[in-house]
Amino acid sequence: MMDALRLSSASCALLVLASLASLASLAAAYPNGAPVGACTTLNPDSHGPSTAKGPSPYTITFSSNTYQPGQVLQVTLSGAPFKGFLIVGRKDGDQTMANTGFFQTPKSPDAQLQCVGGKDGNGVTHTNNTVKSSISLDWKAPSSAVGDIVFHFTTVRGGAPNVKVDAADYFMDQKSSPLKAASPVEDEVLRFEEEANDLDVVVVSKEEGDEEIVFSVPTKNDFPTRQ
Repeated sequence: MMDALRLSSASCALLVLASLASLASLAAAYPNGAPVGACTTLNPDSHGPSTAKGPSPYTITFSSNTYQPGQVLQVTLSGAPFKGFLIVGRKDGDQTMANTGFFQTPKSPDAQLQCVGGKDGNGVTHTNNTVKSSISLDWKAPSSAVGDIVFHFTTVRGGAPNVKVDAADYFMDQKSSPLKAASPVEDEVLRFEEEANDLDVVVVSKEEGDEEIVFSVPTKNDFPTRQ
């Protein structure tokens, strides 16, 4: 009888320990955003090894294929339903893992700034583990051109579109296509306008629509005639 009671007590203790471990694992899955520790590697290590199968369905797109220093672009994560994410921008090929460019304070309640300690850039992550179809964020380019920029991102599908959470269902440290630095004249076009007595050369910005007359050439009627 005593042996049976000891066995029953031991089984209960093991069950309690297993339950506590399971709860700790779920608590460590960070449903309210990626931790600062993930800013370098983008590894959601608290989720355990990834169980995601097949190629990732997720991509990042930009509102422009090039950037000017200080320009604000829209960065969009989409492709399939997901629950969590972490996105940072980095100079293409940079081995220091330093973030580049600053995400602006998100307008969406599903996103928040993260990795904010860097002097050259920050990151952005989720605020909850509800199912999302996409997320669009404003990102400000560095104050000077630094070459191509690639966005690194980890997406936690988390069992989506199912509401039940599968924390190990994620795709880690994917890379976007390069966002290229625009050349000084790449986003400008010239237009010639003939006024009454002048031929104006006008520079038009493709992005902003601003116009500036860079110089005017007098027409032949304005040249002095030889006496």
